[in-house]
Amino acid sequence: MKKLPTIYKNEITRNISNNKEYCYLKNESSKEKDPEIEEKLNNIFHGIGYPYNKIVEIITKDKTYQTSLLTRTKSSVITINDENIPIKDIIKLIIK
Repeated sequence: MKKLPTIYKNEITRNISNNKEYCYLKNESSKEKDPEIEEKLNNIFHGIGYPYNKIVEIITKDKTYQTSLLTRTKSSVITINDENIPIKDIIKLIIK
């Protein structure tokens, strides 16, 4: 068998410190998030009756909505007034 030529190896002259420095940021808000939001949304959409017949009050970081819900995606809910509300922004969900 023939001896093959060697492969070119570039020399690394700089210091590589991947994953040695990191930063952890904590979102500190004055209002606490309700841990049962997913459970309440599942109750609205998978419970008895239609979700648009149930009036809900949604409190977010910026605004309070009093409306009915039409549909839900993985990351947001759409109201009957055609407003898209991200689930991560919902602080409290009250079913009236």
